[in-house]
Amino acid sequence: MTDHVPMLSVIMGVYNREKYIAEAIESVLAQTFQDFELIIIDDGSTDSSLDIIRKYEQRDSRIIVIQLEVNSGQSTSRNTGIKKARGQ
Repeated sequence: MTDHVPMLSVIMGVYNREKYIAEAIESVLAQTFQDFELIIIDDGSTDSSLDIIRKYEQRDSRIIVIQLEVNSGQSTSRNTGIKKARGQ
């Protein structure tokens, strides 16, 4: 059996957004369209953003987490997510 290829890839770059990340993830997951993968790139956060993201990753198989060791900026985060995206 092959892996399902999602229709859409949603890319979310995150850097030190522990106050807002749960709400942002919940917003994506609450959409009526469900055939997507959510690629979250943690751009070297130093707060608890990654811990929160990992909890969502465990609950929903559509969530893919990429952890960058150091803050590399929006362009690098976005490009990293685009390279990982499988959506049609």
